[in-house]
Amino acid sequence: MSKLWNSYKLAFYILAHPFDGFYDMKFRGKGKLWVAAFNFLLMWASYSFNRQYAALIVNRSYPLSYNSLADGFTLLMLLILWCAANWSVTTLTGGEGRFPEIIMANCYAMTPMILVFIPAALLSNILAEGEGAFYILLIGISVVWFILLAFTGMVTVHNYTFGKALFTAFLTLLALLIIVFLIALLATLYQQLITFFLSIYREIIFRY
Repeated sequence: MSKLWNSYKLAFYILAHPFDGFYDMKFRGKGKLWVAAFNFLLMWASYSFNRQYAALIVNRSYPLSYNSLADGFTLLMLLILWCAANWSVTTLTGGEGRFPEIIMANCYAMTPMILVFIPAALLSNILAEGEGAFYILLIGISVVWFILLAFTGMVTVHNYTFGKALFTAFLTLLALLIIVFLIALLATLYQQLITFFLSIYREIIFRY
């Protein structure tokens, strides 16, 4: 347990000392991919708990039909696509971060949401109607904190200035949208191709 805590405590250190924490992660070898994966699993669990057990006044999901596996897959795909887009952009803009370091930085930055989502869901069950703003405020703070930590991680991992990191974040978002568009386009073409061959197969069967 002591070894596990010594490896994981960097995630908590980053909360209050993001620049020092991400510097230790990249340049002092304190970042671990398995810790990043564990943090992602905690994020998935806390997000699923929030979606399933938050009160009806703040929750629009239907608990009986809720699928946590689908949410986990969606979160994983968003993480991979964002990191892939960031890596592809930073290779062209002089970024020093490697792909595993980008993943680690984003997963370590998820800690605020891990700490807030479950307590916020429990709190929502004792709030009266009209007090949902407190829940929204907590969730909003955790998400903004995550974004700031992820941005700080990008600055540190790629050794960017603030302005260059901001411009790179914009390019990353643009690259992400392009990747999603291409994936959707390929999926549509694949579906149409399958439909075309099935129609030919049925035509042959009906004729002969």
